[in-house]
Amino acid sequence: MQEPKFFEDFAVGQRYHSWGRTVTDADIRLFLGATGADHPNHTDAEHCRQHPIFHGPVALGVLVLSVVDGFIAEAITRGAAPCLNYGHDKIRYLRPVYPGDTIRATIEVTASEIKNEEWGLLTVQADAVNQAGDLVLVNANKLLIQRRWSPSAVDGDLDHTAGSKR
Repeated sequence: MQEPKFFEDFAVGQRYHSWGRTVTDADIRLFLGATGADHPNHTDAEHCRQHPIFHGPVALGVLVLSVVDGFIAEAITRGAAPCLNYGHDKIRYLRPVYPGDTIRATIEVTASEIKNEEWGLLTVQADAVNQAGDLVLVNANKLLIQRRWSPSAVDGDLDHTAGSKR
């Protein structure tokens, strides 16, 4: 097991590129079932044909955001020391995502701030594009990540060599 990455291991300007993820009709239906957000923009092809922007049912913006959140987890938080999502400062849904579209994201650490002796706060900018390279979503995400020399880490709550809890 790799040693976890602490707050101090991330630098402003670091970039990560996600793999592609194709959004399916099943993804949309399962997300609708979990949320109850069954607006006709996501379920009704005839409604969408009359819509001035859509040409068919589209993925919910928060579904696309959730996929991008998975990209952030893969790039940063899965290998990090104890961490948590602190929130989003800016999310914009710029273009519709249709079933069959493949999205990928570029994730960049844009800011780094020490919150206290235990935690550091990273801001990451995640920009998602579809298979044509069109920007579909922008997201400024805040992540709290444990500092290397935090009291919890120093007191032995975290084994730095193995990256696992004792």
